[in-house]
Amino acid sequence: MDEIIKIFCYNCQCETKQKILFDKHEVMIPEIFGYDKEGNRGQSVWTVEFMLWKISECQGCEKTNFNVIRRFDPKQTDILMHQFPKKQIRDMPHWVSYLNVRYMELFIEIYSSFNSGHVRLPLMGARTLLDMFMVEKIGDIGPFQRKLKKLAEDKFISDSAIELLEIALEYGHAAIHRGYQAEKEEIMGVLDIIENLFQSEALKHKSKNLKRTIPKDDKK
Repeated sequence: MDEIIKIFCYNCQCETKQKILFDKHEVMIPEIFGYDKEGNRGQSVWTVEFMLWKISECQGCEKTNFNVIRRFDPKQTDILMHQFPKKQIRDMPHWVSYLNVRYMELFIEIYSSFNSGHVRLPLMGARTLLDMFMVEKIGDIGPFQRKLKKLAEDKFISDSAIELLEIALEYGHAAIHRGYQAEKEEIMGVLDIIENLFQSEALKHKSKNLKRTIPKDDKK
């Protein structure tokens, strides 16, 4: 009888019943490190755990999913270590493809990092995006505060947007200079700010493409 498990399906975007197509177990003996209060490495111990490799087929959409599961003890709950295609924490906006490739590539790195569970790198990337945007629009004229003020003066952003962009920049500073580990909700908020800034840029480029495809009026 075919083994059926209930696990996340990337296509259905929810947990579904799936038939196991491939299943392999491996015994692992990793070294576990301990750290003192100052963050320095201390003693280590060896432990035994199991890695379960499973390829399954969704019984709804019939798409294939791959999962790597970690098991410390047969009596403990399994921990999902890797999933492909994986469940996204936040999808990258489709309009990013209309941005200059320099921005688009950095957007991809930011969202890939965030969806991989990183908390510092997405904020560092967001700060870099903002700096690139400011330098492109007004040049490298000094500190971030001066750049934001100049952006507003030149009508690239509204006065009300300055405070929001300052928040995004401060999170980037905290991650870079103080090693701050933000909560998921904080990172989502910073990405909201970044998306709000760049969506209008993408719309400008998209509008140029749309304008070229408008049928001409032969009567004019």
